[in-house]
Amino acid sequence: MKRLVGLLLICSLMLSFVGCSGSSGDYDSKIYYVNTDKTSITGVDYKFTSSQVQGKIKEAIAMLKKDTDNIDYITTIPAGLELKRWTLNDGNLELFFVGDYDSLDTYTEILVRAAIVKTLIQIDKVRSVSFYVNNAPLVDSTGETIGAMTADTFIEDFGQETDSLLSTELTLYFASADGMSVVPENRRVYYSRNVSVEKIVMEQLLKGPDNSKLLSALPTGTKLNSISVSENGVCIVNFDATFETAVTGITENVTLYSIVNSLTELDSIKQVQILVNGETPRLSNVETDLSTAISRNDNIINFTSLDEEDTFIEEDDYVSEDEETPLEEEIVQE
Repeated sequence: MKRLVGLLLICSLMLSFVGCSGSSGDYDSKIYYVNTDKTSITGVDYKFTSSQVQGKIKEAIAMLKKDTDNIDYITTIPAGLELKRWTLNDGNLELFFVGDYDSLDTYTEILVRAAIVKTLIQIDKVRSVSFYVNNAPLVDSTGETIGAMTADTFIEDFGQETDSLLSTELTLYFASADGMSVVPENRRVYYSRNVSVEKIVMEQLLKGPDNSKLLSALPTGTKLNSISVSENGVCIVNFDATFETAVTGITENVTLYSIVNSLTELDSIKQVQILVNGETPRLSNVETDLSTAISRNDNIINFTSLDEEDTFIEEDDYVSEDEETPLEEEIVQE
């Protein structure tokens, strides 16, 4: 699916997620707050007193609601918005808010959401965060459900001259568990108009999948030297030499089409030319001619593997011995 959600806002604001400088080893996490001028968020060093997941979540939420007594940043969860309860289920932390969430302007809402997600995602076993407002899933300005978010949902390097914030839902392709096919994963990200969407695609691929059942198809440590798109729709991706390293358990065809299929999801890209330090890469086990631009390969896509597993579990009401009981917490307002 090729979708690019339009401009969320046009304003002369600068967004740069800045963490306060940490001291030695006294802190293990950060609590993120919205800056007073509402142009960015700030991470403040914090050490959890609890060693349990449930206790850490409760601590983090309490800190996000607490008055900061600081002139540089303010309480993350604003007045008029109340977190009633939360549930941690299979790594996804669901937060249930009540109140006038819609009263937040678009830019502030993104900052609040980024601060909450980036704080909570640091906790062990919290892999993603979902928002519900008045018992309904949170939607964006177009009415589309935002869904589960990770720290990578919010791209940090917005630069110092950004004048707008864009949102897009990417379709990325990662390796299946057996390493023989690619599986699509949708991911919503926010980024500056000063950063090309094709670069965002590659950065997200290099970070790997959110779904624990999928594998990254690119060699660990691969660096993106450059990326550009020609007038005729050929995207030229130039990696460093690490790209030629074989990935254990994953075919080189899967590595190749993880890149090509992800980039050709964009309307502006028809083919992909892959280079290593400006030259044709040396991959021995691919049938494709790497000296020319490569077209999309839909035959290598596995659309059903994850759905089939989920359906099987649901129909048979099967619970793995390793599966944890969901954690739930009702927030008691003081």
